[in-house]
Amino acid sequence: MLKRAKSWGTAAALAVVAVSAACDRESGAATTQPGETAYAAVDSTFSTNPNLRFRQVERLANPLVMEVFVEKREHDAYNTFSPRQDAAHFTDDIVAFITGVAKRDPAYAAVVAGALVGTTASNPGDKLTVFTSRATGVTAATMGTAANVGWLTYVLDPTGGYGGRKLMGDDVVDKGTAVVFGNVLGNNVNVSPGLVGDNVDENDKAALTTFPYFPAPTNP
Repeated sequence: MLKRAKSWGTAAALAVVAVSAACDRESGAATTQPGETAYAAVDSTFSTNPNLRFRQVERLANPLVMEVFVEKREHDAYNTFSPRQDAAHFTDDIVAFITGVAKRDPAYAAVVAGALVGTTASNPGDKLTVFTSRATGVTAATMGTAANVGWLTYVLDPTGGYGGRKLMGDDVVDKGTAVVFGNVLGNNVNVSPGLVGDNVDENDKAALTTFPYFPAPTNP
């Protein structure tokens, strides 16, 4: 997705709607174990030290989950918890948002929560899911444009959705609002058509064709 950075706080005002973890390395004498060498950040060999400890400070798999559904007071917990704790701790936040803000029924809210953070009974945890068994026609050349590749495609198309994320053309905000406020999952009860999508459909500059793909910002 190459769109202006949009927080779900803004999206909520307008529309109300590989797991990665950011870690910082514990360094210095106070955080090393007895007898452990304190490696400098510039020392590329530190990763081979079995005694070094890392502290998870942030993580993101399915986008918008923490920013939209999880109560602000629980954001630190969300960032530091193991994804396997998500279903038990944050399902109620997602359900409360969808039933309270979007006024959808609890059963529907539970389905959405299960798609975002899993369930305790089956495959728990916030994951960016890819179904490689649905890779027919998906190649390195077509992955960026294939319709069945992208966030929530495995939910929106249960038989052919490959999942994952696309670098461009994968508008997670619009997909999220379509699920929470729309009828893309077949639920026509309490649909709010005016809240489906954020009406920001493109960036003000074209994407670059090479890494890091984002064009230089325009000076004010």
